[in-house]
Amino acid sequence: MTVKNAAADVLAAVSVMTHAQNACSRLQPTSAPMTLAQIRQRAEMIDKVIRARSKLQQLRNRAAALEDALARFKAQRQAKCA
Repeated sequence: MTVKNAAADVLAAVSVMTHAQNACSRLQPTSAPMTLAQIRQRAEMIDKVIRARSKLQQLRNRAAALEDALARFKAQRQAKCA
């Protein structure tokens, strides 16, 4: 994963989350009677939000792993120079 791709992935995930927040605010309350189409729309929205959160968490985990790898690399390089 390159930095450019990671940045694009983060922006895409944030965009999805923003869109999901707006869409969720327009959903009918669960206590209201819903048509099959509305239930399907609600389920799809929930699925998209869960997937976006999962992708964001994967990006955070990957960023942390890359930071750790960079720190190890710098420590090894410094140890070789010393």
